[in-house]
Amino acid sequence: MRVTRTLALLVCGGAFATPTLAVGQDAVRRVTLAEALESFGRNSLSLRIARSESAGIAGRARQDRAYANPTLRMSRETLGRGVEDYWETTAGLAQRIEWPGRTAARGRLAVHTVDAAAARFRADSIRLAFEVREAYAQAWLAEEVEGAAAQAADVIRTVAEAAERRLEVGDISPYETRRLRIERVRVDQDLADTRLRVRAARRTLAALIDPEAETLEAAPSEGLAGVPPPIDRRVAVEALAGRPDLEAAAREVDAAAAALSMASAAWAPQPTLNLGYKEQADGFSGATFGVDLPLPLFDRGRAGRDGAAARESAAAQRRDLHRRQAEIDVMAASDSYESARSRLEEVGDELLADAEALLLAARAAYAEGEMTLVEALDAADAFRDARIAAVSLRSRAWIAYYDLLRAMGRAPGSEG
Repeated sequence: MRVTRTLALLVCGGAFATPTLAVGQDAVRRVTLAEALESFGRNSLSLRIARSESAGIAGRARQDRAYANPTLRMSRETLGRGVEDYWETTAGLAQRIEWPGRTAARGRLAVHTVDAAAARFRADSIRLAFEVREAYAQAWLAEEVEGAAAQAADVIRTVAEAAERRLEVGDISPYETRRLRIERVRVDQDLADTRLRVRAARRTLAALIDPEAETLEAAPSEGLAGVPPPIDRRVAVEALAGRPDLEAAAREVDAAAAALSMASAAWAPQPTLNLGYKEQADGFSGATFGVDLPLPLFDRGRAGRDGAAARESAAAQRRDLHRRQAEIDVMAASDSYESARSRLEEVGDELLADAEALLLAARAAYAEGEMTLVEALDAADAFRDARIAAVSLRSRAWIAYYDLLRAMGRAPGSEG
């Protein structure tokens, strides 16, 4: 009965509580979800890349909006015949003149391009923030699974060691002993694999929130508790109007329309005005004036207008397609969240309680001699599987909640 008392101690004395430390804990940075998102905002290389790309697009757009610079011209002609010298000096400015309609279209193109780049950056930020939240939940789940596996392994090792002693006195069959030996090897391997998954999940989280930090692993300091708040499907669909990627697609259509206006105005030649001052060796001097006017004889801009019209049509079709895909995205995310949340509400808390009751009943039956060691072992396995299933349900529900926020275009901290 010593094995029975040991098993009872493990079950009732806290062996199934969440472990406080894990192997390599000293090298792990512990953060809350809020701290992880804050660190991500400061240090994420992916976010820096997205910000730089947005700034680059905005800079090119503002540069394209700039008016053409004037050109300074200076020339001196020295002529002579025999001992006579003659020279002419000319200084002037040349300025290309753009018709007002083309200038206005160029300004609209720049404004819409900058707005689209800013909206794209906000969309990238929301997507990357979801990846951080998902990685946080995955790291928490991995640690919880490791805890369940470690606790099951402790129980199985204790039972297996007791079985070896009972075999010596003939109190257990060789079959049961071999069965326990095999189970011990299996749970040890499962625990080793689980610890590898824990470290991989921590590294993924660390790479997202601070890839340049000396600490290569980051882990949650807080667990995922409770049930995520409900989000009505109608509210989720209405939130599509605020998705930044849809705003970016709409601004890109506006930019394409402005580009078409520019191309349509290209048929009108843009003159270049020349103003200057000329001085000659014989004392004559005065102002000069000239106009350079391109003649649209060979290129009337038809191909440019056709190309701009095709790009505007493509941009409008991309906007409509993206809107449809966003609707499907938010509906799928809403379905997934409703399913995961309802499942968590139905069985999440009860699942572990039922497993504990099952294990306690199995222990009592074993104490009365109505259950074998192998059956008691199976009860411990059932407890482990139930706990893993319970934390998996919670992790799945929270990840589905974060994914729905992403589909709705909600930034971190704007869940309400």
